[in-house]
This record gives sequence, structure tokens and C-alpha cells, in this order.
Amino acid sequence: MKNAYDFKKVERSGSIAVRFFGPIEKKYLGFLGLLIFGVLLFTVFGSRGLMQIYQMREERDRIQMNNARLDDENKKLAEQIRRLRTDKHEIERIAREEMMLVGKGEIVYQFEK
Repeated sequence: MKNAYDFKKVERSGSIAVRFFGPIEKKYLGFLGLLIFGVLLFTVFGSRGLMQIYQMREERDRIQMNNARLDDENKKLAEQIRRLRTDKHEIERIAREEMMLVGKGEIVYQFEK
């Protein structure tokens, strides 16, 4: 009667080695190897694979940096809005610098470049 595992004794340079895989089992081993290779490919390059995860983390980091920059800009604009609502000197400064307005009784000197 044959065992479920067909062990064969193989003589190699004075020592005995036991071969476990016979011809039928080698087919299954090849199939298993292909299956593992396919799973690895899918794990690395699939739609939710390692490459996709890496790209999504980079995109998340870029978005977080952009959000931090926009938060800083929003804080500066909120401070500017607060100054414009409460500080008359700020309004006067903007009128002079950006709109080239002058106050009552002031003399404007223009120089050619």
C-alpha cells in the first residue's frame, strides 16, 4: 500500500536525501508558485496595491501642505479685515498707497524718473 506522501530515497555523494515532491506534486508546486506570484503582483500593482497607497500618501501630504498654507493666508486676511473694520489709520494708509489719494491740505510733489 502506498502512502499519501511518496518518499523516495536518493543517494547523493555518500549521503541519503529524501525527495518529497514526486511528478504530480511538482505540478501543484508550479501552480502554487504562479498563484503566489500573481497575488504579489496584485498586492504591489493592483487598484489598492502598495504603489497606489504610496501615491495616495504623497497626494495627501501635498494637500495637507496646501491646507496649511491656505490656513496661514486666511489668518492674515482675517487680521487685515479686523484692522480695516476697526482702525481708521489702516484705511487711510491703503487709500494713500493703493489709490494715490491725498489728505486735505497736503501738497503732492511729483518727481520724474
